[in-house]
Amino acid sequence: MSPCSTWGHSGKGWFYGLKLHATADLNGLLLAITFTPASGSEREQFLILNEDLRGLFVADAGYVSQKLSDAFNREGERIFFAKPYKTMKKLITAWQYHLYNTRVRIENTFRSLKMFHGFLTSLPRSIDGYLGNYVWSLLAHVLT
Repeated sequence: MSPCSTWGHSGKGWFYGLKLHATADLNGLLLAITFTPASGSEREQFLILNEDLRGLFVADAGYVSQKLSDAFNREGERIFFAKPYKTMKKLITAWQYHLYNTRVRIENTFRSLKMFHGFLTSLPRSIDGYLGNYVWSLLAHVLT
């Protein structure tokens, strides 16, 4: 077992490995990336990853947290929106609804990484091989 890989849990079940945390703009350009063990907190990484970025940030339901929103928002510099869970009874405006739907463009960035740039693979047989494959895939995405 690798010291940088751990067991983690997602909406799809348990897995062993790493998590990629990334911030991308609507054009699919990667603005910031980091890898963490699977058991790492997504919310803490969000603050660290985006501390120097400015603008409007839209995240999925995994980032719903008043504490995160309060810590991240800065008047005149950046604002954070997290899409509510399906079970949450929260009113949103039509503007927020369309804003949340822009996440599809970001998901297409990750789909492209996985399908066309070989981001997901079981071929490497070492930690260096996996990290090299991840870096190679990310570079292929950035350069195309």
